Order: sequence, then C-alpha cells, then structure tokens
Amino acid sequence: MNENKIGSFIQLSRKEKGMTQKDLADRIGVSDKTISKWENGNSVPDTEILSSLCQSLDISVNELLSGEKLPVETYPQRAEENMMNLLKENEDNRKNSTIQLVVGIVLGILTLILLLGITGGAGLHALVWFIDLPSLLGIILICAAVVLCSGVRGKKEVFCVAQKAVIPAGVFMALTAGVVLLVRLDDIEYIGPNLAVAFLSLTYAVLIYLILIPVNKRLEG
Repeated sequence: MNENKIGSFIQLSRKEKGMTQKDLADRIGVSDKTISKWENGNSVPDTEILSSLCQSLDISVNELLSGEKLPVETYPQRAEENMMNLLKENEDNRKNSTIQLVVGIVLGILTLILLLGITGGAGLHALVWFIDLPSLLGIILICAAVVLCSGVRGKKEVFCVAQKAVIPAGVFMALTAGVVLLVRLDDIEYIGPNLAVAFLSLTYAVLIYLILIPVNKRLEG
C-alpha cells in the first residue's frame, strides 16, 4: 500500500465533505493527531476502523486502500489486488512480530547477564566502569527488549513505549544492586560499586526520560 497516496486521498475526501481533522476524528473516535498522521503518510488506519472511516468519508474500503476514486470497470481488479496486498502485509507483520519477540527475549537475557556481571563480577569493581557503561547499557537493553516484545513499529509508538519503560528499567537495576548490596554488606569491595550502580541507574533513567519528552512531543506534532 502507498501510505502517502492513501493519506492524500483521505485528506481530499475529508475536505470534499467540508470536515476538519477534528470533525473526522470525533466521528470515528480517534484523535485529530491520528488523522494528521494518516494524511501525512506516516501511518495508515487500522483495519478495525476502516469501515467507520469510509462511511464518514462516503468512500469504499477498496477506494481507500487504492488511494483514489475507482471507475466501475476497474473495481473488481483493484479489490483483488488490495486483498492480496493486505494478506501479504499481515503475513509480513506476523513474521516481524515473531522476530521482534525473539530479539526482545535475547536482549532481556543479555540484560540479566550484564546485571550479574555488574553486581558480582570480580573484575567489575572499578567505579569508572560503572560510570562509563554497564548502568546505561543495562537500561538501554531493558528498554529495547520492552519495545521489541511490545510489537510496536511506528517511530512515535517506539519512542512512547521506550519513555514509559525507562524509569522502571532504572528502578529495576537500582533495586537489583540494592539487593546484592544487602546480601554482601560484609564485603567492603561490593559496597561502593553497587551504590554506584543504584545511583547511576536512577540518574541515567531520569536523564533519558527527560530527553524523550521533547522527542515525543516533536513526533506528535
């Protein structure tokens, strides 16, 4: 499907009906930002909303997917083409979802391995190591795993899920370091590094969260 062509057709059909983006959004139960995304070619309507969208614009689903008004003689052929495209797209989406899930699980396992190294590895006790890499890397791995397992694909959705996951990821790593610290209080070598992990994990999480706020606002605009 040509997202830009479909978006332009939605915009043209909406204007022909004398509706604003908000008018159309209110009719079909979405936000005007969603309508804007469709019309800009950044995404296409979900299948469950196609019927109400087409009814509001007084067009057929076949015309919407084709991105243009269709003459009677070409209607059956285009309907078959659109159906095949939808089936292929659904199949591709299922394959991509499976790949994302597998990669997300692998990243989650790598995160656990990293945590074990941060909190218990004998060669990882230098404070500079914690400042340079592991705390930040652990948060990024957790967020990446959550995004991949969630199955989202759009740029805005990916950053939105990442923003929601980053603080819990930082808290998780900080709590892990705290638990290890409580268990190993008798070993002075573990106190400093694990306090560093706990503090820096929360600090990095907050910083990433603050960075993602303007990024998501920009994508919404």
